Amino acid sequence: MAGIGPNHNFTCDEVNALIPRLEEHFQNFWTLRQNAQVILQKLRKSLKEPEIENSKDVALQQIKASQAHFLLERAKKELDSIMEMGAVIKDLEIGLVDFPHVFDPVEDEVFLCWKYAEKKVRFWHSLDEGFASRKPLIRKLNHH
Repeated sequence: MAGIGPNHNFTCDEVNALIPRLEEHFQNFWTLRQNAQVILQKLRKSLKEPEIENSKDVALQQIKASQAHFLLERAKKELDSIMEMGAVIKDLEIGLVDFPHVFDPVEDEVFLCWKYAEKKVRFWHSLDEGFASRKPLIRKLNHH
């Protein structure tokens, strides 16, 4: 399924259909980033050790740095995939994304707001608000 892309207004059903892919991309991102951080921490620790002189140690450090760089590049691709779906990433740590949405019939432009581990999209907020201001969808739908 190709990404819907920018300038698309999503329905709740469209966002709900993307949730399994969003979860997978966030899981992959967190795992790749964590693995890179572990390598980089070990590398920083080994660089502080004075006995690293020989070329074998230097080569090993370069390999480790390359591995970390590769993992971070792959992690970035996971984020790119989320954005290609048409999502706006708001918080990487909790897996928070917004999707443009229009409430009919008054054509209010808002964001549907989904957070990792939520089974379906249940909240919205206005374009100039954020996570702290999100409101249950049911409240908005009952106003029409």
